[in-house]
Amino acid sequence: INMLNLNAIYTMDAISLISELTDNSIDLCFCDPPYVISKRKKIYRDYRNSGRNGDINYDYGEWDYTYDPIPFLNEAKRTLVPGGSFIIFTSEQLYGTYRQWAADDNEMLAKQMIIWEKLNPLPNFRKVSYRQATELMIWISKGKISKTNPNFIFTTQEATKNIKRAPICGGKERIKRPDTGKSHPNQKPLSLCKEIIATHC
Repeated sequence: INMLNLNAIYTMDAISLISELTDNSIDLCFCDPPYVISKRKKIYRDYRNSGRNGDINYDYGEWDYTYDPIPFLNEAKRTLVPGGSFIIFTSEQLYGTYRQWAADDNEMLAKQMIIWEKLNPLPNFRKVSYRQATELMIWISKGKISKTNPNFIFTTQEATKNIKRAPICGGKERIKRPDTGKSHPNQKPLSLCKEIIATHC
């Protein structure tokens, strides 16, 4: 690692940060980039019955409308050690983009889909579609993963299941965004993140 400190948080553009890292120096790139799912609409609740959590807003911000993951992937793969991994939270809309990128790159291998099952998914007030009770992750490795890889560890058969269960963040786990003072709209649960990191790093 060049100019970055370990065990520190950097609030900056991801590609700019990655450019500070040396080649073949990272075991795991675990990231939650935009999903490109924003819509300029809200669902308004009847506050007399079910409004204690407020309206649901699907417009996450301009950053979510036009995000292109390829420049980040191309820069970040340089930093991965052989046998290192990407674990990337993604939407159904972008999942194929990540798989195709790995298929087109001779160094990378799209390993598996990992599913986060939300134990407390948002209700579906209109009842015209299924409740969104899952989110996806894609696991992409830099080359093959062997049993001798020190950065990939399954301790039990239960841990090998590709479905991970955790509640949506709430209460004291929710953090405020420094730029707006509001809770981050897509914060991931700490328990889920700890499990992924412990397995892949």
